Amino acid sequence: MSIFERPITFVDIESTGGSYRTSKILEVAAFRVENDTVVDTFHTLIDPEVAVPYFITNITGINSGDVVGKPTFEAIAPQLAAILDGAIFAAHNVRFDLSFVKNQLEQTGMRFNPRLFCTVRLSRALYAGEKSHSLENIIKRHNLPVNARHRAYEDARVLWEFCQLAYREHGPAAFAEAVKKQMKSQTVPPNLDAAQVAALDNSPGVYVFEDAAGQPIYVGKSIKLKERVLSHFSGSTKITKEMKISQQAHGLRVVKTAGEMEALLLESQMVKELLPLYNQQLRRSRQQVILQKQYNDEGYIMITQATVNLADLEDFSNVYGVYPNRMKSKEALLRHQKTYGLCPKLLGLEKGKGACFWYHLGRCAGACVGKESPEQHNARVEDAMARSKLESWPYATPMVISENGDTPAKAGIVVDQWCVIGRVSFKKSGLKVETVKKLFDHDTYKILRSFVLHKPERITIVPYTVD
Repeated sequence: MSIFERPITFVDIESTGGSYRTSKILEVAAFRVENDTVVDTFHTLIDPEVAVPYFITNITGINSGDVVGKPTFEAIAPQLAAILDGAIFAAHNVRFDLSFVKNQLEQTGMRFNPRLFCTVRLSRALYAGEKSHSLENIIKRHNLPVNARHRAYEDARVLWEFCQLAYREHGPAAFAEAVKKQMKSQTVPPNLDAAQVAALDNSPGVYVFEDAAGQPIYVGKSIKLKERVLSHFSGSTKITKEMKISQQAHGLRVVKTAGEMEALLLESQMVKELLPLYNQQLRRSRQQVILQKQYNDEGYIMITQATVNLADLEDFSNVYGVYPNRMKSKEALLRHQKTYGLCPKLLGLEKGKGACFWYHLGRCAGACVGKESPEQHNARVEDAMARSKLESWPYATPMVISENGDTPAKAGIVVDQWCVIGRVSFKKSGLKVETVKKLFDHDTYKILRSFVLHKPERITIVPYTVD
């Protein structure tokens, strides 16, 4: 008998402050447990793109220098989402950790509403005579070995250790009862076909909830379809979007995929095509604001903002950022200007003749009046824009990308310049190709870029040749 009947991921974060609305994740660790075995772990420092406050350094020992060069949350979001997918989200004071993880995942376009398990509540239920249930006191009273307190990896690991100890000390029945009180049973809404839901398996794919009229209300994806669909009905939240989806869902449509990459791509495509009521993050307007690079007569890089339809662009070499509106693009330019000491005039943030306002404050090196060479200023501009700049397609020709798995791939996609231009089926007689209209989509770009540049071991890429 397993301690937990379902997969569970123990999570701990360190952050730059106490509120997810004003602070960012600084470090995250996760331990995924299935059948009493740790099957996957994830741990990384994260560049919060803000200075680490002094009081946070005092608590954690993490300073601003430690996170220089570390990945941003957006870069690690797919890997973190994968270890959390379909699992119970467990933490000490779980709502705190969840608020940060949920908020920052949703900022990257990933919806996250897991079932929750709190080790504070477990301690209170099984050790009711104890005055304190802080993690510090739990570690002390149970003599749990920890090498570094207030660091995400050790704090996440010790939560799993505590659960195992509590299970041994109190036995399966008492432990199960304590867990049951926390987690309400999952029930399928009355308007959905319970047999259809029960028949789902945990393969990768995309699902669509439909209302009574057959209109889509929510599109989601998962590498474990059944667990993800059931998680919508866990009852772990009150009067939220989950509750509304449960009340309005009358139909369920499922499309299986070869793996996570195809599921992510299909989800993004279907959200844009179907415009479901409860998908907002991926419902991007075709008209978006881009930052473009150009040179003035003196050889200085200038950044301009333009509202464009990305599908009409053919050359992305001078696109240094894509944003949903001008407010977001201006915020990005202001961050770059302050962090890298760039001239606001050359970034299009200030107009007029002569030196910029920041030059008079001693915060601009004088590119606006020729005091700083184009080479020096341009180098800082390139550094500042490196993260938001669209990557060049790393191949000279279109490529066929298929996902690696336990069995040989049966299908793949044809990609050129980060655009999906076709889908292929691998037949004995050769490739069967279904072409699609070539359109650039920023979400598709981010998904493909994540796999091609950062997870090449999960895919196979071969040149696309037409006989």
